[in-house]
Amino acid sequence: MNVLMLMLVFRSSLKERVHVLLEQCDVRAYTELPETTGAGQTGPADGISFYPGVNSVLLVAVDDAQAEKIENAIKAWIDEVLQRPGGQKPSITLFIWPCRQLV
Repeated sequence: MNVLMLMLVFRSSLKERVHVLLEQCDVRAYTELPETTGAGQTGPADGISFYPGVNSVLLVAVDDAQAEKIENAIKAWIDEVLQRPGGQKPSITLFIWPCRQLV
């Protein structure tokens, strides 16, 4: 079985929706790094007054099938938001890479 590491980087304001998506995908174990800062396609997330947002980073180790399920759920959510009048892509990015648990 292949093990993959998913990293979701998202605006902290989306935390509740991201957690619902993961629950719907039967994700029960993850590591979350709240209130991270940085900059990306949607601009800085510094948590200071003129750039008020901060990000969260969520790491999930899954197999191929569950990774695909999560990817599809996030893409469906983004498509749903974009279909709304004036809808803009939610500030979320999904990364994936192979991983191996050593201990």
